[in-house]
Amino acid sequence: MMNSIDTIFWLFAGFAFVFGAVVGSFLNVVIYRVPAGLSVVHPPSRCPNCDASIRWHDNIPILSWALFLRGKCRDCGVPISGQYAMVEALTGSLTLALWYKIAHKPFASMEAFQQTEPISYLLPFGLYFVFICLLVVITFVDLEHLLIPHGFTLPGIALGIGVPFLFNAVMPPGSLVGFWPPVTPMESIIGAVAGGVTVIAIFYGYFALRGVPGIGGGDVTLMALVGAWLGWPSLVFVFFAASMQGVIAAGLAMLFGGGLLRDSATIFEEDELPSDAAPAQDDALAQGDARAALDSAEDKDTADESIDDEVEAGALAVPFGPFIALAALEFFFVGNLLPSAFSMSYLYKYGFW
Repeated sequence: MMNSIDTIFWLFAGFAFVFGAVVGSFLNVVIYRVPAGLSVVHPPSRCPNCDASIRWHDNIPILSWALFLRGKCRDCGVPISGQYAMVEALTGSLTLALWYKIAHKPFASMEAFQQTEPISYLLPFGLYFVFICLLVVITFVDLEHLLIPHGFTLPGIALGIGVPFLFNAVMPPGSLVGFWPPVTPMESIIGAVAGGVTVIAIFYGYFALRGVPGIGGGDVTLMALVGAWLGWPSLVFVFFAASMQGVIAAGLAMLFGGGLLRDSATIFEEDELPSDAAPAQDDALAQGDARAALDSAEDKDTADESIDDEVEAGALAVPFGPFIALAALEFFFVGNLLPSAFSMSYLYKYGFW
C-alpha cells in the first residue's frame, strides 16, 4: 500500500508523462516546420487537404489520433501520419523516465523529501528535459530530411557546456552525489571538442580510404552535443553502440524492406534541404498544418524503390543521427548499470561539479 510520499511521487510522474506528451505535440510542429523554413507559431494547424482548422479536442496528444480521429482528418477523412502520436508518446515516456531517474531518491521517504531542496531535482529535470527534446527532434528531422540542422545542435552544445557550471553555482552541496553521468565542467568541454573531432577524423579517414564520405556533416555537431551533455567518457559507448545498432537496423532494412536505407550520396550531402526535394508533408505544412499532415508513406515507398533500383547495395546507408541519439539516451538512463568497461565510469571524477 502506498504511503503519502509515494502517492505524491506517482502523481508527479503522471503529470510528467502528460507534460512530455503535450510538449511532444509542439515538437511535431518543430520537426516538420523548421526544416521547411516555416514559423512554428503561425499559422495554426489545419488539414492540408480540406483546409479545415484543427479543433482543440482533436489536438489532445495521443488520444486524438488514436481514439477520436482514428488516424484520419475529421472533415475529409484523409489519413494522418501516425508519427505525430509516436512523437507524443515517445516524449511523454522519456519524460516519465527522466522524472523517475531524478526524483526517485528525494521521494524515497518523507524524511528524504523534507531534507531535499526542490531545486535539487527540479533544475536537473528541466535541463535534461531540454536535452531529451533536442534528441527527439534531431532524430525525426534526420529520418525525414537526412539532415541535422545546426540551429538545434549548436545551442544545444552551448547549453550542455553550461549545465555543470550552473550546477556548481546554484545546486546545494552534495545534492547530485550519485547522479549519472557525473559530468564536470572540464569533462563537458572536452566532450564537446572530442565528440566533434572524432567524427571529423572518421569522415576524413573513411574518405581517404574509400574516396566517399563515411558519415554526414551534421553528425559532427550532434556528437559534440552528446559529449557536452554526457561528458567525454560517454563517447566511446555512444559511438560504438550507435554504430552497432545502425548496422543491425540496416541489415534488417535490407532483409525486410522499409524506408530506412537511403542513397549514401543523399545522406552525405551538405546539411541543407534541396529546394526541389522537399517532401510532400512540407508542402502540407506550407498551408499551415503541423499536426495533420498527409500520410505520404505510399509516395515515399515509391521514391525509395526508385533509389533501390538505381543504387547498388554497397552504396546504401542509413541516417546515423537517430542511432547517436538512441545510444546517448541509453547511456544517460542505464549507463551506470553497465560494466565499467562499457560505461567508462572510472573516468568520471565523482563528486566534483
